[in-house]
Amino acid sequence: MDISTFDDDLLDLSAFAKRLENFIEVERHFVQGGLVVALSSKFGSGKTTFLKMWKTALENSEKENERPLVIDLNAWESDYYGDPLFAIISSLVASIQDNGRSADSLISATKDVGWFATAIGGQIVKKVTGIDAVAAGDLAEKKKANREGLPSDTFSIYQGRKDAMAQLQDVIKGFVTASEPRVVFLVDELDRCRPDYAISYLETIKHIFDVRGAVFVLAADRQQLENSARIAFGQNLDFDEYYRKFVHREVTLPPISGSGYRELALKYVSHYLEQDGLRHCYMAIDSDRVDNIVELVGALGLTPRQIQEVFRILGHVFETSVEKKGRLLWCYAVGSIAMAVFKVGNPIIFHLLGSQQYAPKEAFKFLTNLLRDGRYDWWFTLFLIGGGLSVGENESPQEVMKKVGLMDESAESRSYNNLSHWYRGWGNPVTSRFVQIHEKIEQISEWD
Repeated sequence: MDISTFDDDLLDLSAFAKRLENFIEVERHFVQGGLVVALSSKFGSGKTTFLKMWKTALENSEKENERPLVIDLNAWESDYYGDPLFAIISSLVASIQDNGRSADSLISATKDVGWFATAIGGQIVKKVTGIDAVAAGDLAEKKKANREGLPSDTFSIYQGRKDAMAQLQDVIKGFVTASEPRVVFLVDELDRCRPDYAISYLETIKHIFDVRGAVFVLAADRQQLENSARIAFGQNLDFDEYYRKFVHREVTLPPISGSGYRELALKYVSHYLEQDGLRHCYMAIDSDRVDNIVELVGALGLTPRQIQEVFRILGHVFETSVEKKGRLLWCYAVGSIAMAVFKVGNPIIFHLLGSQQYAPKEAFKFLTNLLRDGRYDWWFTLFLIGGGLSVGENESPQEVMKKVGLMDESAESRSYNNLSHWYRGWGNPVTSRFVQIHEKIEQISEWD
């Protein structure tokens, strides 16, 4: 599902975007060069979608004179080509030209740098980025008449590249200064890059684009960048201080609210579980089942990408014919929901339930910690009656519930009535239902 505007936002991030925009507008005046903000949230948390929506909002600001020049960068896509400088410049050139301005001086200065990079063996991004090493060589030849001769020794090549870099930075500064109110570079997928390339990207931003008026927003998983830096510089690296050299402020996406999880669940139900002419759902889709999904994914704090994976699993497990649509027993449905969520969010629990190796006391402790204000007793009973827990051969459910503190002597006589709807929900006779669910998810089969 491609979401590119805040009109389609399921997580209510527009308020955060406005706060970030206001912060940048003020904070850029309090740094000497360019402002760098790290949007540090873990993989799959929605950073890419947020940047898409925010870019659209920035470019469509009601006040035309307040619209920044937005440069959209995917660091991972340029990782293959080896040099972040030319990838960034290429995107800047494209944006300048899209805004009806000439970028000739920027292209010329970049080609000069490209020639020197070629001369010392650097990899140059060719047609993909618009900076062609062959063209750079041709340009250098045409400039031959204005030089006493092309440098041939290593020192002269180094000095020439240094001068070319300084000239390029001056040209960049000119474009940024002329692009009031500001130039905003949105850098995505930096945490997916090879460690050496991710570090090179940060160094390039620091040394070439540290220009007053430029703003970089780096969307990345901080832990992954830290791993990259330690690979490059050793495990004893003080990453906090190292990262502080490049980043002025770290911020995170707001956590998903309960209503946000519900919005995601409702959207994904209609997208993954039920589509006319393509897929019918064996589970009855109602508010109770949506509540079950929301309760578990919220408690585990799953990211939007993880929630999508949960629904892809459920979509296949629940797929059925139109005649059987909505007819699956409710405990099978809830048990499948629980196992799909644990498969993604806590694989250890998934395998313990699926192999009947989960000790009741450990399961009860896990659920009470996970669902402090929720229905931990309800979920425990689902696990117990569905055969997901490790119990003695002749041990009754009532005895297990007494052991964990869910039942006392006075309640034991009423236990059959209390548990009867669970037996009906699983379908008598109850056997190893969680083992069956585990097998279906692992072997991509469906309920018959």
